[in-house]
Amino acid sequence: MNFPFRADIEALRGVAVLAVVIFHLFPNILPGGYAGVDIFFVISGYVVTYALLARQQKDQQKGMGFATFLQRRFQRIMPPLLVALILIAAVSYTIHEKRSFYSFSGFSITSLLGISNLKLLAQQTNYFSPDQYLNPYLHTWSLGIEEQFYLIYPLFFLPFVRGERRWRFWLAAVALLLASLLIAWHWSELNAQRAYLSPFSRFWELATGVLLALAGVLPRLQQRLEKLKNFAPLAQWLAVAGLLISFCLLSDKAPYPLPGVLLPVFASGVLLSFGVVAPLTALVQCHLLRFLGRISYSLYLYHWPCIVFSRYLFGSQSGYWLPAALVSTLIFTWLSYRFVEQGPWRKASLVQLTVAGGLGLVSLIGFESQAERLRGPLGLATFSELAWNANDPQPINQLLGSTAKNNNDAAAISLTPAQIKQLTPGLSLQLSLVQASKVSVLDPQQVLRGGEQRFFVLGDSHAGSLVAAVRSMVAAKPGLVGLLITPPGMGGCSLISYSFDLPRCSIYEAQALALVQRFAKPGDRLLLPSLRMPRLSPRLSFAPYINPKTPLMGPSFEPGLQKLQRQGVRIGLLAPWPVYNVLGKQCLGWQEKLKLECHQSRQDFEKDRNPALQRLLQLQERLPGLEIIDPINLFCDQQKCSSSLGGRPFYSDHDHLSAYGSAALGEWLQLQP
Repeated sequence: MNFPFRADIEALRGVAVLAVVIFHLFPNILPGGYAGVDIFFVISGYVVTYALLARQQKDQQKGMGFATFLQRRFQRIMPPLLVALILIAAVSYTIHEKRSFYSFSGFSITSLLGISNLKLLAQQTNYFSPDQYLNPYLHTWSLGIEEQFYLIYPLFFLPFVRGERRWRFWLAAVALLLASLLIAWHWSELNAQRAYLSPFSRFWELATGVLLALAGVLPRLQQRLEKLKNFAPLAQWLAVAGLLISFCLLSDKAPYPLPGVLLPVFASGVLLSFGVVAPLTALVQCHLLRFLGRISYSLYLYHWPCIVFSRYLFGSQSGYWLPAALVSTLIFTWLSYRFVEQGPWRKASLVQLTVAGGLGLVSLIGFESQAERLRGPLGLATFSELAWNANDPQPINQLLGSTAKNNNDAAAISLTPAQIKQLTPGLSLQLSLVQASKVSVLDPQQVLRGGEQRFFVLGDSHAGSLVAAVRSMVAAKPGLVGLLITPPGMGGCSLISYSFDLPRCSIYEAQALALVQRFAKPGDRLLLPSLRMPRLSPRLSFAPYINPKTPLMGPSFEPGLQKLQRQGVRIGLLAPWPVYNVLGKQCLGWQEKLKLECHQSRQDFEKDRNPALQRLLQLQERLPGLEIIDPINLFCDQQKCSSSLGGRPFYSDHDHLSAYGSAALGEWLQLQP
């Protein structure tokens, strides 16, 4: 049997990589474009088996050993990957601040080792999380799946490639497919992220390609396919339609991998089975698709980091990131294909490849271990060297720099479960106690009852980010004690919010207010970060925001505040501060000049937040004496609002305050009546 070059496979690779690139560039236009990876999996299983059978046909006595198989796979995968990882690490080091660089840098090593998917699994990462879209190594998870498959392939299949034992080849492929398919189906229901990233739930897609290649050399199946030749065009038209449906209808909300992945895998199998007939004839004649298929590996390696870095540098709302991403992708893809894929490594021995890979691994490890020392000499040391965590333990005067009003400090202590139980028996809360650094009282009850005045902060993670603000206030006023009360995990339970989850957050609302009522005395203060602007949404098109009847609080809120007012507690609602479509760390130093999104018009911001202020004023009418504290003059001058001040970022992300921003807010609050 002849094993000719399959131009249709090259074209199908082009379709797959084009779908993935469009999905990463415009996820709303092609929400299921990530199914292109599933096409790659089927093609990979098919091609590796097709090449193995072709080699066996050419030399039936020699066959292919384990070392030869690995050498061929290494020649294809390792050199372009190693060069790409070194370049990604260098660019990441140049444009990312320290925290971001180290949060992703470990992926350069795991990507080279072919286990980045396992690292994502170990971190319990949601692949579709917006935070992961900053990870320039994210796309290497699929390469990890393929490399793990290539490690088991010789054990499963190489011993049975010869004709007299080929039935065992079939048996091994069917067993792998069924076992992996059952695991994928089970995990898709229990843990979709594990099903998405685990090799055990993905191997069946590659095994599908293996079986298709095996079927192509069986005379009986060939005869049956020949009889069905008249139906081949219809079958392939339906398969192309199936791929288009997958690209358009699948999304991160769809059941995935199963049953969603079945359609693109089945459609790919049909296209591979019948070879070049219409409509594949049109695809094969499309020079662009075949060219994309030819460079698909390098294009896959570089398109995602180029997108990530361009968005990071120019901002996602800028008109510059897209041209920058496209141009840089094309340049690096062509250079990689021309000088690395087509370079001398194509003929390297297994020993040479292993040595090169080992040296590359040592280089990446060494670079990451010494990166800290190199930042200063290279001029990359900025304020971003300071911690971004809201619980940053640095003294307040160091966080604020020259704007600090005094040298006093206060310490924030996250209470242990035992201490929390002592304070709130039977309640589930997360507490941080703030007291002057010179005070060494460790009993929370004694601290709260003994202080001259208490400053309470209630809310979700945005309240949690005010630790430095409370520290600043406690440091400035002797006898003041602070207590931040947040739900376990601090997730999404602000006491007055457009996304108030009534069943879940009502419990926190009642418990938190009850705790404040227990310890509050006349003259104490309660601060509520409230009605923050909807994150990363055009405010005027966010339905709950513009709907004046959207419920904002639970049943305990207003009665609880009324009781606290009767106890003599001053209650303040912190009006919304600006939010941005870029991270605070993206607006530091020279990078700020590349983005328009680091600033916004004060007039536009005030117009956008007006619906929120109106809801707060309505609440103030119902609860006379309630204060609305508006920090707009801290974050904005008369013309514009900025995400940083004097090279120090107000924000740790799009809307949570950084340690500096929080401390600055504390200084500002001290000046208010």
